[in-house]
Amino acid sequence: MAIQSNQNLYPGINAHLNSALQNRRGAWRPFHSSHITDLTRTIDSILPAGYLAISEQSLQISELIPPIGPRLRNKEVIPDVTVFQTRSSTQPEGAALAMAATPPSRTVSIEEWLTAEDFLQGVMIYQTIEGDLPGRPVTRIELLSPANKPGGSHNAHYTAKRSETLRSGLRLVEIDYLHQTPPIMLNLPSYADGDEGAFPYSVLVSDPRPTFEQGKTDVYEFGVDDTLPIIPVPLAGEDVVLLNLGEVYNRTFASSRFFQMVVDYEQEPPHFDRYTPADQARIRDRLAAIVQSQGLSP
Repeated sequence: MAIQSNQNLYPGINAHLNSALQNRRGAWRPFHSSHITDLTRTIDSILPAGYLAISEQSLQISELIPPIGPRLRNKEVIPDVTVFQTRSSTQPEGAALAMAATPPSRTVSIEEWLTAEDFLQGVMIYQTIEGDLPGRPVTRIELLSPANKPGGSHNAHYTAKRSETLRSGLRLVEIDYLHQTPPIMLNLPSYADGDEGAFPYSVLVSDPRPTFEQGKTDVYEFGVDDTLPIIPVPLAGEDVVLLNLGEVYNRTFASSRFFQMVVDYEQEPPHFDRYTPADQARIRDRLAAIVQSQGLSP
């Protein structure tokens, strides 16, 4: 008998759901859409006065492959999140942050981790809107999709757009829950390739200020049984907002019966061999604890 729940029973990324999303045709797209909606609403609700967040055309391209009938490929954009500054803003006087940010695993130079191949020519046109919405874009947030990571069919497109974004001065947050593909930052250890010291999940927070050459990327890495990090999202000037990714992830999981029904805690995750032996042991321990909490025999 399947063991299921309408709540995420992992402390962080649900290994069962995450494996199912990467190994079922078309399954990543509904998760991507739902998670972006939750990220947009959460960020918009915690931004200081003078900012707003909206979902808009992503830097990424997704392959739309119908589950029935002939295999067709249509390039389609996915909505991700941009934070806009609507007017000059500072944190309210005396305001205190209710939580502490997770320290980054490492910090590297943006120029260092973008390779020569990334410096493709491109043009981006921005409209400056004075006294009107949505305002001046300051930060972009991307939830990475399989087709846009190294080895994916649209990695070159995403790589070029990422370079354009950072060179334009926009801050960029890239969320990577995809343990079966190499990291977007090529000089990070690759979990998919079995590199020593690699983590299955990461978040990159890139700030190309004061200049692109001096910009830095903070890397937040976490494992299959870790809580998701609380990341500082850089805004204009010295403004920053703290985003609790775990709260948003759990909200997305609880929002969909599809996400809940593809998870069976009585079984190992699909393609269990794509986890390291150490992580396989951690997942088995988690499943044993879930079975015990349900009052069932292992």
